[in-house]
Amino acid sequence: MNTYTYTNVPFTVTEHVSNANGFLLPHNLYNKVKTIAAYPIKEFYLQDAPDLADFKFKMHKNAFLNDELTIQAQLIKKHDNGYLVNIIVTKPKPVTNHHETICSALFGFTLNQDYVKEEKTAC
Repeated sequence: MNTYTYTNVPFTVTEHVSNANGFLLPHNLYNKVKTIAAYPIKEFYLQDAPDLADFKFKMHKNAFLNDELTIQAQLIKKHDNGYLVNIIVTKPKPVTNHHETICSALFGFTLNQDYVKEEKTAC
């Protein structure tokens, strides 16, 4: 696999995903990130992407009510047993024109031959 698949998804922190003080609740971000992690690998499966085999999830900073975040998912590796997808959640910092990392994650999906699309080979 020589090509890498990227997905960028905007995410706004709302009252539904934050606590009474306006802090983004980590379990709500995890659920969103987990869903988006499957986006880069969907094209390889005939049906829905398989369940997660393994994951690492780390919150680096807090996000607050009305923050505009970007969830970036990247297929980084295909191996014999499945796929690895890297996730980075960032928030722009207007003063410095940089993005700060809110969260990072790595998800592993198993490779089940019953669900995988057959790759066409050139003759």
